[in-house]
This record gives sequence, structure tokens and C-alpha cells, in this order.
Amino acid sequence: MLFLSSVLFCASRSSGSPVATIVILIGIVVGFILYFTGKGRGLAEGESRGRTAEREALSSRQREVDRANSNLSAREAAAEKRIKDADNYAEQKLKHAETLEKAAATKLREAKQRFDEAYSEKEYVLREYEKQIRAIARTCVSSHPDNAYIAEVWNGTCEAIIDDMLHDLNWRADKTAARIEKRFNSCARQWQYEAKYYKLQTLLYESLFPDLLEYAEEVSADATPPEKTTDKDWLSEAEYASLSSTERSQLALDRYITSHNKTKWQIGRDYELYIGYCYRRKGFRVEHIGLEMQLEDMGRDLICRSDPLASKNETLIVQCKHWSAEKKIHEKHITQLFGTTVEYAFAHGITLEDGRLPSRLKPVLITSTELSETARRFADALGVEYHEKIQLPGKADSFPRIKCNKGSGIFHLPFDEQYDVTKIVPSEGDCFAFTVAEAESKGFTRAKRYFIHTRAPQP
Repeated sequence: MLFLSSVLFCASRSSGSPVATIVILIGIVVGFILYFTGKGRGLAEGESRGRTAEREALSSRQREVDRANSNLSAREAAAEKRIKDADNYAEQKLKHAETLEKAAATKLREAKQRFDEAYSEKEYVLREYEKQIRAIARTCVSSHPDNAYIAEVWNGTCEAIIDDMLHDLNWRADKTAARIEKRFNSCARQWQYEAKYYKLQTLLYESLFPDLLEYAEEVSADATPPEKTTDKDWLSEAEYASLSSTERSQLALDRYITSHNKTKWQIGRDYELYIGYCYRRKGFRVEHIGLEMQLEDMGRDLICRSDPLASKNETLIVQCKHWSAEKKIHEKHITQLFGTTVEYAFAHGITLEDGRLPSRLKPVLITSTELSETARRFADALGVEYHEKIQLPGKADSFPRIKCNKGSGIFHLPFDEQYDVTKIVPSEGDCFAFTVAEAESKGFTRAKRYFIHTRAPQP
């Protein structure tokens, strides 16, 4: 373009015409304008294309960054979940390990206790042999003074034999302890597996049959009587030696009554005795079916009959339930009591009146807790009388606990062997007594066999 302008300029100068020169200059200016206008448009278009490409590149990079962030968030969430699952699993395993450790420790204590008992029994037997041998030696010396030398030699020989036996016993004790520990370690894993299996099986049954939890508690409270005890279990050695037999029996009874270590079975038994006492005070003749027949009582703890000559002749089928305050009596207990009352009516020839029990036969539920709303509606519909929140008195003289049997002339305390099976029939001269002195004043004596478990002799 510059070259063309130079040529036109030189041509205008050579022609010498002003008009031509002007025209040529105008053409040169127009050419320059067109040239620079086209170049500027090209530069603008190039810049626009460059910016567009740059924006597309930036957008592509941003999308890649977003995808990378999304993948990173997903991985972090998955990692956190795995960490949480691992923590839960570790916590469960730790609790399980603690449970197994406790069970193993319990088994070990039991095994060691059995070994200690066996070891003590062997020592006692050896000491008894030693006493007998020494007694023989003393008898030999006293009976035959001339043979004192022989008796002394015999005594020394026996001592050597006893020492050897004791040494052998100690050696065997160490070996036995080692065998017990080895056997325990070999069986511990099997016990752990069995404990886990039974636990899971129990949880399965409880989930399928929720009533099992309540039934298990009822059975544990009603089915297993506690071990019988003696007066010595309630008294110190000094008290037992210094007190008379009457004072010993009374003090043992007082401590039993105020004891806070009673089993559910003992508390339930006391509750039935107390309710029976309350009905006897009202003039009823009370039969303690629950105490005498236990699990075979068909849900009838007490059968209370009024005096046949009374204006209102009635029979009450009483069920006593001493439960914790947080538990409630449900409708199934009402229907069970009603059903066992109907069975009693059939067995004794009592006719139902339009499908309902007659007024002279009434089921009664007495409990230390409350009934659910549904249970109350069932009781009202079926004619079951109920009394809620009847508590067991804590005083020793609240009701009589001593059973006095006229036929044998013997009285029984609550922890005596024959207490539960002794039936009290007032018409035959039997009675209850508050105190030992009262029982003795009526001509009764304490049962000789008042304990059931033979205790191991002490060395």
C-alpha cells in the first residue's frame, strides 16, 4: 500500500496538474483508511476468537475440578462410613470380650472353689485319722503301762506316716491345681461359644415371644424355694452360746423378718401369709394353696371361705402378686384368675348363672402394684374383684409367721425344713403365733429337724 501511494504521488508530481494531484491524494487517503479499517477488523475478530477459546478452556477446567471435588466428597463419605462401622464393630467385640472374660473368671472361681472344698475335706479326713491314731496310742499306754515304749514308737511312726501323707497331699494339690487350670483354659473357648450361642438363641426367642420376659420373672419369683438355714446363720457365736433356746429362736426370727436379702420367693410367701392373715381377721377360713402346692396351685394362692352360718356365705379365690412398682398387671392375669375360678366351680358342682359366676363365688386379685387400663376393664366385665397397691408391712409384729401344728405339737419358723409343707387347719387345733414365747406358751415345741442341708464338718 505504501509503495502504491509513492507511485501515485510521483505520477502526480510529474503531470503537474493540481486536480490530478488532489485526486491522487484523495485516493491515497481512501486507500490508507480502507487498509487500516480491514486490519483493525481482523485484529478484533482474532481477539474475540482467542477470548472464546480461553473461556471454553476455563469452563472445561472448571468442570474437571467440580468432578474431582465430587469424587473426593464421595470418597470422604465412604471413608467416614467405614470408620464408623469399624468403630461400632470394635465396640461390640470389646463388649463381647468383656462378657466372655467375666464368664471365664466366674468359671475359674467356681473351679478353684470346688478344689478348695475338696482339699479342705481331705485335710479334715487326715486330721480325723491323726486323732484316732493318737487316741489308740493313748489307750495303749493307759491300758498297758508296761508297753509304753511300744506305744511311743507306734505314736512316732504314725506321725511320720501322717507327715508323708500331708506332703503327698500338698504335692497332689499343686498338680491338681495345674490340671484344673489347664482344663479350664482348654474349655474356656468352648464355654465362650456356648455362651454366645445361648445368648443369641435367648434373644431370638424373646423377640419372637415378648411374654417370655414376664413369664421368666414370674417363674424365678415363684418356682425355686431358698435354701433352709439354722439359727446359727442368723446369730453370732457369742449370741448363740449365751442365749437360751427361746431367745435364740426369737432373735433369729426377728432378723429373718427385717432382713433385706430375702429372695423373691420368700417375699412372695410372706405376702401370701399377710393377705391370709387379713382375711382370717375378717372371719374367713383361709387355705394357703400357693404355699402348699407351689407351681401346681393353678393360680390359686388362697381359698377363703366364710363361716357357713354367716349371713353372707361366699368363697373367694384369691391370687396374690407382690411385684415391683414399675410392672403392671395385664388382662391375661385377669382372665387366668377368672378361668381357674370357673374350673373350681365345675370341680365343686357350682352352677354358673347365665355364663357368669354366682355371687357366692368370687375371684379376687390383690397386688402391690397397679392394673393396666385394659386389665381393669376386663376385671369389671368378668366380675373380678381387685385391690391395688397393697404393700407388705415391714414390722416384725405385723402378722404371725410361726406355724403351730397341733397333731405333732411342734412349731415351725419360716426358715425351718418343714415350714412350707406344714398345713394349718384351725378346726384341728392348728394356729399361727407372733412370737416363740407365744408358741411355747400354747404347748408347742421347736422342731428338732429345723435344717435341711448337712454342712461339711469344720477342722
